[in-house]
Amino acid sequence: MSDSNRFPINARLKVDGLWLLMVASAICYGALATLSDWFALGSDVKERPTLVMLGLFCFAFLCYGVALFLVVRVPASRKLFLGIIGSSCLFRVLMLPSIPMHEIDVYRYIWDGAVFAEGMSPYRYPPQDVLIAAADDAPAESDLARLVALRASSESLADSLGRIHFGTYPSPYPLVSQVVFAGAAWVTPGAASLFSRLVLIKGLFVLFDLATLLVVMGLVKEAAMHPGWSLAYGWCPLLMKEFANSGHLDSIAIFFTTAAVWLLVKSLRQAAGLKLLYAVATGSVLALAIGAKFYPVVLMPLFAALWWRRSGKGTLTVGVLSVGAVSLVLLYPLFRGDQEQPLEDKSPAVAHVAAPGQPLSPLAPSQSAVAESMAPRASDPSAGIRTFLKHWEMNDLIFMVVLENLRLQAKVEARQKPWFAVTPDAWSLATMKYWVTWADWISTKLHPDQPQLSAKDLHAPENLRAESFLLARIVTGGLFALLACWLAWRAAGQGEPREWCRAAMLTLAWFWLTCPTQNPWYWCWILPLLPFARYRTWYVLGAMTLLYYLRFWLSAHFVEPPVAVELFNQKIVLSNTYDGPHFFYFVMAWVEFAPCLVALGIEWLLDRRSKLRF
Repeated sequence: MSDSNRFPINARLKVDGLWLLMVASAICYGALATLSDWFALGSDVKERPTLVMLGLFCFAFLCYGVALFLVVRVPASRKLFLGIIGSSCLFRVLMLPSIPMHEIDVYRYIWDGAVFAEGMSPYRYPPQDVLIAAADDAPAESDLARLVALRASSESLADSLGRIHFGTYPSPYPLVSQVVFAGAAWVTPGAASLFSRLVLIKGLFVLFDLATLLVVMGLVKEAAMHPGWSLAYGWCPLLMKEFANSGHLDSIAIFFTTAAVWLLVKSLRQAAGLKLLYAVATGSVLALAIGAKFYPVVLMPLFAALWWRRSGKGTLTVGVLSVGAVSLVLLYPLFRGDQEQPLEDKSPAVAHVAAPGQPLSPLAPSQSAVAESMAPRASDPSAGIRTFLKHWEMNDLIFMVVLENLRLQAKVEARQKPWFAVTPDAWSLATMKYWVTWADWISTKLHPDQPQLSAKDLHAPENLRAESFLLARIVTGGLFALLACWLAWRAAGQGEPREWCRAAMLTLAWFWLTCPTQNPWYWCWILPLLPFARYRTWYVLGAMTLLYYLRFWLSAHFVEPPVAVELFNQKIVLSNTYDGPHFFYFVMAWVEFAPCLVALGIEWLLDRRSKLRF
């Protein structure tokens, strides 16, 4: 007798419902893959069906939520396990051949992989240098000459090179990701089309994504939870968009991070003789995650606290040394110092604001000028990652509120002035003066020969932007650091794997919420640990992040204010002050995040009330 025949009738109805939801989701992803042809690079942004795309993903999230409600109420079985894996693979396969919708990061991955596969460093020459270089610009045996030859060897590689955004900066991606990019280049035929290269490298990212699903299933089992909770990762529509469609590299770091958490949980349950070996393995895997993308480093307080309080100082020492040593080796190429100076740019200046029909810059307008001014430093291998850390801001709320209340707003144009900046300019100026004085004193002690910024230079717009951004980074980063340490210490006092995984999930979630750059694919960092979330609002936040893609539609349709939409043949003015981009920055970001933050607060209060009553 099959497993399904042994189910009670209500369980069989739930299984049938899951089948229907799977079919509906598959049809939805097939429609999205077909729709993606409208998003080809160079197409008119106004003609791209962005609202239809968001509507289809909204339907997919609805199916996902209902499926998650049903699957944890179905008896666990081998068929359920295979069904989750099979349906998760199906959804990704349907989206794999689609054109990236409003994303172009994958083209840098393709070029970086080809460069690394040829035995050259992607940190030495920015793509723009290779793009403008002629065959006689460098000695025949130099790396630049080899890169020019590589560009000429393949039409698809040259096309990919020309599509790279922020080409004046070298690659910001660490070594582990570069190895994966090179792996995709090695298995790609030299004469392959750009579409073939695109599908192959996305396929590699999807393999990491599916491997993460298997690790999530192992974590769920370790926590003695229903195996259906793994569907929270396997079916999440955000993963279909960001990995199978857009081809973001984050699936690499997500896999290693989730594997490190799984190894940590396993190690804390081992006998004393095995704990040191598990600590080495756990630390090494976490270092691989950091070597793919930097964000997993925020889990170090949690790992250290668990090693110390659950296994002792010996395990803590071995684990921390493993993470530190392997990470230093993997990150060294990215921070090893200056290289030779870049070529003189013989082409017109590359604007940081997209041309009509092109994807928008990931920089907010207030930071684009700062980033452009730093372009001559692109010969430094770390220029790309340092510019990202010091100037990038996009799709944020908490950081934006802190930052805009630190900045002077008197000379800001009305269309660029945030409505929530309530700090008087006198207060902002006084705060910045104290900050610059203190920062200069510290900097003088560390770098005596470096020229320091005087308080009288604060009114210079570029200095004010840079200093206020750094101070906002310190404020939000300090608050997050305190929260991360508290979560780590509290979790280390618990004896349940579920609590350890929940602490890891909350650490990553609040790190994302306090960052200046909250791209939707960064929320994928949290998804493997979502089954351990206590509050259901965290599930909703993944769907809300897709509102990020409204910025493309708003920027294309509302170049000048007002921002207005038609509803039932009635024109509704949303803003008479902001144009499309600033309406997104200063209004839509609140729509995206504020309801979720309020809902989290309500859930926390209700949870506290129930505990006090108990």
